[in-house]
Amino acid sequence: AFEAASGDAEWARVAGAGYELLARLQREHSPQAGLLPDFAEDLSSAPRPADPGFLEGDSDGQYGYNACRVPLRIALDFLLHGDERARAVLAPINRWARESTAGVPFQVYGGYSLDGKVLPNRGYSELAFAAPLGVAAMADPANQRWLDALWGLAAGQAPLGYYPDALRMLSLIAMSGNWWSPVG
Repeated sequence: AFEAASGDAEWARVAGAGYELLARLQREHSPQAGLLPDFAEDLSSAPRPADPGFLEGDSDGQYGYNACRVPLRIALDFLLHGDERARAVLAPINRWARESTAGVPFQVYGGYSLDGKVLPNRGYSELAFAAPLGVAAMADPANQRWLDALWGLAAGQAPLGYYPDALRMLSLIAMSGNWWSPVG
Protein backbone atom coordinates (compact mmCIF):
# COMPACT_ATOMS: atom_id res chain seq x y z
CA ALA A 1 0.00 0.00 0.00
CA PHE A 2 2.83 2.42 0.79
CA GLU A 3 4.49 1.66 -2.52
CA ALA A 4 1.25 2.17 -4.44
CA ALA A 5 0.46 5.41 -2.60
CA SER A 6 3.93 6.92 -2.85
CA GLY A 7 5.22 5.44 -6.10
CA ASP A 8 8.46 4.66 -4.26
CA ALA A 9 9.74 1.15 -5.10
CA GLU A 10 11.83 1.15 -1.91
CA TRP A 11 8.70 -0.07 -0.13
CA ALA A 12 8.82 -3.29 -2.16
CA ARG A 13 12.37 -3.89 -0.92
CA VAL A 14 11.26 -3.24 2.68
CA ALA A 15 8.39 -5.71 2.31
CA GLY A 16 10.71 -8.29 0.76
CA ALA A 17 13.20 -7.95 3.61
CA GLY A 18 10.37 -8.34 6.10
CA TYR A 19 9.10 -11.52 4.47
CA GLU A 20 12.64 -12.92 4.32
CA LEU A 21 13.01 -12.26 8.05
CA LEU A 22 9.69 -13.91 8.88
CA ALA A 23 10.52 -16.97 6.76
CA ARG A 24 13.95 -17.29 8.35
CA LEU A 25 12.57 -17.02 11.90
CA GLN A 26 9.98 -19.68 11.08
CA ARG A 27 12.47 -21.99 9.36
CA GLU A 28 15.18 -21.73 12.02
CA HIS A 29 13.18 -21.29 15.22
CA SER A 30 9.69 -22.69 14.66
CA PRO A 31 9.82 -25.18 11.80
CA GLN A 32 6.81 -27.20 12.99
CA ALA A 33 4.39 -24.54 14.28
CA GLY A 34 5.53 -21.55 12.23
CA LEU A 35 5.00 -19.28 15.22
CA LEU A 36 6.85 -16.00 15.47
CA PRO A 37 8.27 -14.39 18.61
CA ASP A 38 7.01 -11.24 20.27
CA PHE A 39 10.43 -9.71 19.64
CA ALA A 40 13.55 -10.70 17.70
CA GLU A 41 17.20 -9.72 18.02
CA ASP A 42 20.25 -9.62 15.72
CA LEU A 43 18.06 -8.91 12.71
CA SER A 44 20.87 -7.96 10.35
CA SER A 45 23.20 -10.86 11.12
CA ALA A 46 21.63 -13.91 12.72
CA PRO A 47 17.94 -13.25 13.51
CA ARG A 48 16.73 -15.03 16.59
CA PRO A 49 13.93 -14.77 19.13
CA ALA A 50 14.65 -12.21 21.82
CA ASP A 51 16.10 -13.31 25.13
CA PRO A 52 13.84 -13.28 28.19
CA GLY A 53 13.58 -9.77 29.58
CA PHE A 54 14.50 -8.16 26.26
CA LEU A 55 11.70 -5.61 26.53
CA GLU A 56 8.61 -6.74 28.41
CA GLY A 57 9.19 -9.98 30.29
CA ASP A 58 10.28 -13.59 30.42
CA SER A 59 8.32 -14.59 27.32
CA ASP A 60 9.71 -11.91 24.95
CA GLY A 61 11.08 -14.56 22.58
CA GLN A 62 7.85 -16.59 22.54
CA TYR A 63 4.50 -16.32 20.73
CA GLY A 64 2.77 -13.96 23.12
CA TYR A 65 0.54 -10.92 23.27
CA ASN A 66 2.58 -8.96 20.72
CA ALA A 67 3.04 -11.76 18.20
CA CYS A 68 -0.60 -12.87 18.37
CA ARG A 69 -1.36 -9.88 16.08
CA VAL A 70 1.01 -11.10 13.35
CA PRO A 71 -1.42 -13.55 11.68
CA LEU A 72 -3.94 -10.71 11.28
CA ARG A 73 -1.39 -8.35 9.78
CA ILE A 74 0.14 -10.88 7.41
CA ALA A 75 -3.27 -12.18 6.35
CA LEU A 76 -4.38 -8.65 5.47
CA ASP A 77 -1.43 -8.35 3.09
CA PHE A 78 -2.55 -11.52 1.38
CA LEU A 79 -6.23 -10.59 1.32
CA LEU A 80 -5.72 -7.02 0.11
CA HIS A 81 -2.72 -7.48 -2.18
CA GLY A 82 -2.54 -11.20 -2.97
CA ASP A 83 1.07 -11.49 -1.78
CA GLU A 84 1.94 -15.19 -1.94
CA ARG A 85 4.76 -14.65 0.57
CA ALA A 86 2.04 -13.89 3.09
CA ARG A 87 0.26 -17.15 2.32
CA ALA A 88 3.56 -19.00 2.79
CA VAL A 89 4.07 -17.45 6.25
CA LEU A 90 0.49 -18.26 7.24
CA ALA A 91 0.39 -21.88 6.03
CA PRO A 92 2.35 -23.46 8.91
CA ILE A 93 0.59 -21.25 11.49
CA ASN A 94 -2.82 -22.31 10.16
CA ARG A 95 -1.85 -25.99 10.12
CA TRP A 96 -0.47 -25.82 13.67
CA ALA A 97 -3.53 -23.92 14.99
CA ARG A 98 -6.06 -26.34 13.51
CA GLU A 99 -4.15 -29.42 14.61
CA SER A 100 -3.15 -28.27 18.10
CA THR A 101 -6.73 -27.30 18.95
CA ALA A 102 -8.44 -30.18 17.11
CA GLY A 103 -10.44 -27.41 15.42
CA VAL A 104 -11.89 -26.10 18.70
CA PRO A 105 -11.33 -22.32 18.97
CA PHE A 106 -11.79 -22.31 22.75
CA GLN A 107 -8.56 -24.29 22.84
CA VAL A 108 -6.50 -21.38 21.50
CA TYR A 109 -4.61 -20.30 24.60
CA GLY A 110 -2.83 -17.20 25.84
CA GLY A 111 0.75 -17.88 24.81
CA TYR A 112 3.00 -20.50 23.26
CA SER A 113 6.62 -21.44 22.96
CA LEU A 114 7.82 -21.38 19.37
CA ASP A 115 7.52 -25.17 19.20
CA GLY A 116 3.77 -24.74 19.73
CA LYS A 117 3.48 -25.79 23.37
CA VAL A 118 1.34 -23.74 25.74
CA LEU A 119 3.46 -21.51 27.97
CA PRO A 120 3.30 -22.10 31.73
CA ASN A 121 0.32 -20.36 33.33
CA ARG A 122 -1.15 -19.53 29.92
CA GLY A 123 -3.53 -22.48 29.52
CA TYR A 124 -6.64 -20.30 29.35
CA SER A 125 -8.77 -19.61 26.29
CA GLU A 126 -7.72 -16.26 24.81
CA LEU A 127 -9.69 -14.39 22.16
CA ALA A 128 -6.76 -12.04 21.47
CA PHE A 129 -4.94 -15.08 20.04
CA ALA A 130 -7.95 -16.80 18.43
CA ALA A 131 -9.57 -13.94 16.50
CA PRO A 132 -6.49 -13.06 14.39
CA LEU A 133 -6.18 -16.74 13.47
CA GLY A 134 -9.60 -16.41 11.83
CA VAL A 135 -8.21 -13.83 9.42
CA ALA A 136 -5.17 -16.04 8.80
CA ALA A 137 -7.50 -18.92 7.97
CA MET A 138 -8.86 -16.87 5.06
CA ALA A 139 -5.59 -17.43 3.15
CA ASP A 140 -6.62 -20.97 2.18
CA PRO A 141 -10.11 -22.27 1.30
CA ALA A 142 -9.19 -25.56 3.02
CA ASN A 143 -9.50 -23.68 6.32
CA GLN A 144 -13.22 -22.85 5.86
CA ARG A 145 -14.49 -25.00 8.74
CA TRP A 146 -11.79 -23.58 11.04
CA LEU A 147 -12.60 -20.05 9.87
CA ASP A 148 -16.31 -20.59 10.57
CA ALA A 149 -15.54 -21.85 14.07
CA LEU A 150 -13.25 -18.89 14.81
CA TRP A 151 -15.89 -16.47 13.49
CA GLY A 152 -18.45 -18.07 15.83
CA LEU A 153 -16.15 -17.64 18.80
CA ALA A 154 -15.24 -14.04 17.99
CA ALA A 155 -18.79 -12.94 17.15
CA GLY A 156 -20.42 -14.76 20.03
CA GLN A 157 -18.47 -13.75 23.11
CA ALA A 158 -19.40 -10.99 25.52
CA PRO A 159 -17.00 -8.04 25.86
CA LEU A 160 -13.72 -9.07 27.45
CA GLY A 161 -11.64 -5.90 27.67
CA TYR A 162 -9.73 -3.46 25.52
CA TYR A 163 -7.03 -5.66 24.00
CA PRO A 164 -8.97 -8.81 23.11
CA ASP A 165 -11.95 -6.74 22.00
CA ALA A 166 -9.81 -4.52 19.77
CA LEU A 167 -8.28 -7.57 18.07
CA ARG A 168 -11.73 -9.16 17.87
CA MET A 169 -13.19 -6.10 16.12
CA LEU A 170 -10.32 -5.78 13.65
CA SER A 171 -10.55 -9.50 12.91
CA LEU A 172 -14.34 -9.46 12.48
CA ILE A 173 -14.07 -6.52 10.07
CA ALA A 174 -11.57 -8.51 7.99
CA MET A 175 -13.41 -11.84 8.24
CA SER A 176 -16.67 -10.19 7.16
CA GLY A 177 -15.02 -8.80 4.02
CA ASN A 178 -15.31 -5.21 5.19
CA TRP A 179 -11.62 -4.34 5.50
CA TRP A 180 -10.88 -2.04 2.61
CA SER A 181 -7.55 -1.38 0.99
CA PRO A 182 -6.16 2.04 1.86
CA VAL A 183 -5.21 2.48 -1.79
CA GLY A 184 -7.80 2.48 -4.58
